Amino acid sequence: MNTKTKVIGGFLLGAAIGAVTGLLLAPSSGKKTRKKIKNESKLMADEVITKANESLKSAKKAFDQKLETFMKKGKSAVDPNQSEVMNGN
Repeated sequence: MNTKTKVIGGFLLGAAIGAVTGLLLAPSSGKKTRKKIKNESKLMADEVITKANESLKSAKKAFDQKLETFMKKGKSAVDPNQSEVMNGN
């Protein structure tokens, strides 16, 4: 896990703990509190899914870039004249 992922995970965990603590300590009836917790949980789950999708897209993009680089290096290692052909030499 990279540092960015750890920071985002820590932030989301802290936000979740803070929200639940705030809801539980707020002066409301049990029914209202449970409803608030349910709604906040849905919002946080949506946020976690969004962040996970963003991280997945970023990781896929980085992977695709590395894969393309390795493929180019592999092709030029197999056919040393390829770089000359691609460069117009």
